[in-house]
Amino acid sequence: MGLIATSEHQQEIEWQFDVDDLDAVESWLHRRAEVGDLRFHFGGPQEHIDRYYDTPDWRLFRAGYVLRVRQTKGEPAEATLKSFGEREDGLRRRREVSERLSHKATTSGATIARAPGPVGQRVKTLVGTRAARTLRRLFDAQTQRRRIDVYRGDAHLAEIALDDVAIVSERPGQPARFRRVEVEVSSDGASGHAADAVEALVAEMRSAHNLRPATDSKFELGLRAQGLRPEFALDLGQPEDTDHLDDDPTIGELACAALREHFAQFLLQEPGVRLGEDAEAVHRARVATRRLRAAMSLFRDYLSPDAQRLRSELRWIARLLGGVRDLDVQLARLANWREEDPTLASDALASLEALLAGRREQARARLLRGLNSARYARLVAEFTCFLRGGACPDDSARCEKPARKEMPGLIRRRYDKVRALGDAIAADASPSEYHELRIQCKRLRYALEFAKSLYPKAVRNYLPRLVALQDLLGLHQDAYVAIEELRRLGVTAQRELPAQTIFALGEISQRYAQYAEALRAEFPKVYRRIKGKAWEKLWHALQ
Repeated sequence: MGLIATSEHQQEIEWQFDVDDLDAVESWLHRRAEVGDLRFHFGGPQEHIDRYYDTPDWRLFRAGYVLRVRQTKGEPAEATLKSFGEREDGLRRRREVSERLSHKATTSGATIARAPGPVGQRVKTLVGTRAARTLRRLFDAQTQRRRIDVYRGDAHLAEIALDDVAIVSERPGQPARFRRVEVEVSSDGASGHAADAVEALVAEMRSAHNLRPATDSKFELGLRAQGLRPEFALDLGQPEDTDHLDDDPTIGELACAALREHFAQFLLQEPGVRLGEDAEAVHRARVATRRLRAAMSLFRDYLSPDAQRLRSELRWIARLLGGVRDLDVQLARLANWREEDPTLASDALASLEALLAGRREQARARLLRGLNSARYARLVAEFTCFLRGGACPDDSARCEKPARKEMPGLIRRRYDKVRALGDAIAADASPSEYHELRIQCKRLRYALEFAKSLYPKAVRNYLPRLVALQDLLGLHQDAYVAIEELRRLGVTAQRELPAQTIFALGEISQRYAQYAEALRAEFPKVYRRIKGKAWEKLWHALQ
């Protein structure tokens, strides 16, 4: 049997405290039940086993989630994904998704992988179609729990759990044990005076028993007891990044270190990209592909011929990421405008948002198909092999030249291209001219970032000026991309959108055009800051 969905995404609000004497806390709660307007229901003792899972490369952990399957005697097991959330002085807020197993189902990675509900679907999205074979059990936590439900009138405010926990470890010695008081706010107690009542009760209990805010979750304590460290360190060769280079590296060593650093960053973002709950994960993965392609272009003469073929494959995955990211940007800007101008908050924009959200889901589906494809698996395998040993030809004397001798010329060529395009920008310049300048600014920026370990102070002083120019040009390009997309929607989606939405498209396009004009007005001042003395000081340091 599979899993039966019982709840979707919800916010968990919970206090967690370590304590020495659980009996004393329970006795105090019995006395507290006799006064005030709160009512307590004391349940009988329960025992349950929590099994924690992840993949060998910690995909769930890297996506910011912990996967737990809880088995209580006589009840169906429950699978839960919990985010790391925020923790402050014992209070923890985090996202939670749960499903229940049927009574006949076993608690295993294969069962979770077959689940049809919110947990199973997220696990399959993160791990791919081979989830059943890649999920592994990390450790078990055996808990003896006494549960107390807190009511005010008929409203269920919170659940207090008095837990005696033993982490079952394969390491020699006794199981790791700890005692914990947890107070989880229910949906009825999450707002207004009810939330105040729960918080006041927690403060009373904390003062009466010197409860210590828990600094580690059960998951973290379990990892420590088992001697596990959730690290993702794919072997891509050495040095792993530009910060670990020798004092005087060769140009080949610098090129390979830059490629390893950003390929590792790209792979690090993959779980978050798959899960789709953090738009920034898509953005960071896309930026990593851009830096990789920029490095392969910059160091073209020092890399093996395979580099350019792999660069084309990176362009493929970057396009898939870009399809999602561009729509994220449009939806975010539309939401900001609705907040800033209530006159835009109308049914017309709701129809537009729904259309853009639908297209984003289509773009995300294409991205997931790409990530689950044999083509993507081949790209990761070949790029990994490339970085481990074949990036620089063994017989190339050019790769052995000092990086400090080669980099100034490479950087200068990119700066000259920026100046040639920037100086030619006139008042009537087309959006494509600004876009081409943006591309060259990006290439110059990445070249400087690759060289930061060689000239740390000089690059650090100059980069903010270049980043400001690139950001301005990026916003300008985003505005014109949005204008073109809105124009296309007005033509192709006339039957899908009501008349008032078609009319609103024109108004939004006008806003984008005004925004682009404001950016153009700022351009000369921002552009001047990358020239003159600022560049001369940097060039002097490079030489």
